[in-house]
Amino acid sequence: MIIRQLTKYDVKDYRNIRLEALYKNPDSFGTTYHEEAIKTIEQFQDRILVDNNNFILGCLEDKELIGIFAFHQESRIKLRHKAYITSMYVQQEHRRKGIGKLLLNELIERAKAINEVEILLLDIVEGNFLAKQLYLSLGLWKRTKDTIQNEIRE
Repeated sequence: MIIRQLTKYDVKDYRNIRLEALYKNPDSFGTTYHEEAIKTIEQFQDRILVDNNNFILGCLEDKELIGIFAFHQESRIKLRHKAYITSMYVQQEHRRKGIGKLLLNELIERAKAINEVEILLLDIVEGNFLAKQLYLSLGLWKRTKDTIQNEIRE
């Protein structure tokens, strides 16, 4: 397995796994399959532009994209200490094999390398027990009502 940052050359695979995620787990995301399915390949490519403030990590097995995690740092000066973990998805047949943990650990390490980032935020949809178990196993559990906050700097 390889964990790496996705690039514009991964756009077709990214689009496919993103649409799969929305189709198979519609209650786990803030958008719908139909909203995303009408987007152009260029719109998907814009999401995976490579920079330190916004990126998507992918897990590949035999060159097939089987899992994704997205990272987004706030761009406004007063909010640049915050970043978000979003769009987590691992294909069902690859779950419970540690892929989510590998992706999340890599994302956290990359976030730590960004001096401005002090807090990682993520949302969990009520009833997403697998995601909750993953975040608990990594100690990411400073709970507000529906948000987990993790301070990555001491």
